[in-house]
Amino acid sequence: MDNYLKQIILHLTIRIGILVLVLSLVYLFWYFTYDPHKYCDETGHKHVDGGLGLFIIGFLITQAFYAGMLIEMIYLFIKKQRNLAFANLGFLIISLCIALVFMFLMN
Repeated sequence: MDNYLKQIILHLTIRIGILVLVLSLVYLFWYFTYDPHKYCDETGHKHVDGGLGLFIIGFLITQAFYAGMLIEMIYLFIKKQRNLAFANLGFLIISLCIALVFMFLMN
């Protein structure tokens, strides 16, 4: 396999692995610490919406990840590593297109 292709695959695998690791750690933290009956008492059954908080935190982590990849892409263009910069750009475009497709399918 070509050296550039190995470098691009390793580059993207590390980036995607970081995103998956952070999102899975947040999910595991939520799963083991979330109690929907935390505010229930004898007089009422009051649930809190922890799923919404998990979604918001996951969304913010994903947006920070995309912003970091955008900054890294600009840095790689300045550093003259255009192959890795275009790999970042391709990943950003493909992942955002996939997110748009899911968004329209859910609507």
